[in-house]
Amino acid sequence: MNSLQLMADVDAVLPEAVRIRRFLHQHPELSGSEANTSQLVASACRDMGLEVREGIAGHGVLATLCVDTKLPWIALRGDMDALPIQDGKQQAYASRIASVSHACGHDAHTAILLGAASVLSKLRESVSTNVAFVFQPAEETCVGAAGMLREQLFGDIRPQRIYALHVSPYLPAGSIGLREGAMCAAADMFDVELHGRGGHAARPHECIDVVLLASQVIQALHQIVGRRVNPLHPAVLTIGQIHGGHAANVIPDHISFSGTFRSLHPDAHEEIRSRMDHIIRQTAEAWGATARFTLRHATPVLTNDAKLLARARSTFSTLLPDAPLIDIEEPSMGGEDFAEFLRDIPGCLFRLGTGGSPETRYPLHHPNFDIEESAMRSGIAALVALVLDKG
Repeated sequence: MNSLQLMADVDAVLPEAVRIRRFLHQHPELSGSEANTSQLVASACRDMGLEVREGIAGHGVLATLCVDTKLPWIALRGDMDALPIQDGKQQAYASRIASVSHACGHDAHTAILLGAASVLSKLRESVSTNVAFVFQPAEETCVGAAGMLREQLFGDIRPQRIYALHVSPYLPAGSIGLREGAMCAAADMFDVELHGRGGHAARPHECIDVVLLASQVIQALHQIVGRRVNPLHPAVLTIGQIHGGHAANVIPDHISFSGTFRSLHPDAHEEIRSRMDHIIRQTAEAWGATARFTLRHATPVLTNDAKLLARARSTFSTLLPDAPLIDIEEPSMGGEDFAEFLRDIPGCLFRLGTGGSPETRYPLHHPNFDIEESAMRSGIAALVALVLDKG
């Protein structure tokens, strides 16, 4: 197939892909609650004549295009979940669900993967590999990929390659970002609960002030990266939530906060883990309080396979001549649980440029996040091209 034929096939399914993306954007579902999204996906895949398995790790869906059992398998993955963020856009397709929105583009990932499945299902007579389409739940909470794998996602299927893409408002719309080696950081999530003794704000000497204690612990945690981690090993620690207190004149008896830390080097990651536990417990004990520290290992470093990346670059250059290829110089400190699939299957994550006007250049996880929908054309074409590539 040449590039003109490929793009004609993509253009035929693009309007429906955009419609699905907008519908999903209006009806976002949080991690672990993607019931309606998965039903839409499963129904659409069955209409394409694909074999469908539902309910994997909650609401995960596996759709398969088996053209010949003797042929090898390739897997394509798209995530489906949204974020607990109020949509700030003034678009007709803005979220209709209060405090929930697709502020990370997973609606586009789902629609693009469905578009690719639609194209490939129509080309099954000329496809020389079997295809597994993985629609993953709970990426934002970093449990979906591992959960699907624990539930034997692929069964007897043994994919030789696996690919995914993620929208990027920082790249021009329709471009494809490539990076050899580390693409995304390892990411852990954590929760801290501090318990002291509450009382009147006018008599702090009778209390164990967990608000003051929390401020000291948070300050100390933020100093780990700057003073305990090798400065040549990138790392970041962020507190994203804090809850506690009843009134301005009351010292509470407990407080909690949550956050995440990310790194690109295993030594840095282990240093942060061990120092956090020490700081939290020792600081609490020094004030006579108690602490509970819960650490959740979320995702490993996502590393693109060098050979497959070079192969993909050649494929994109041949079949997607109108999609600029951009080399990404630095890895992202964002976590991505697609890395779980790469533990056992060689593969790559690509960036799909979706930045166009100022309205589509808001960063990921911003309330006003949106994409330039014309970029979905390159996304669908890229996934189809990876399947059509005969090496």
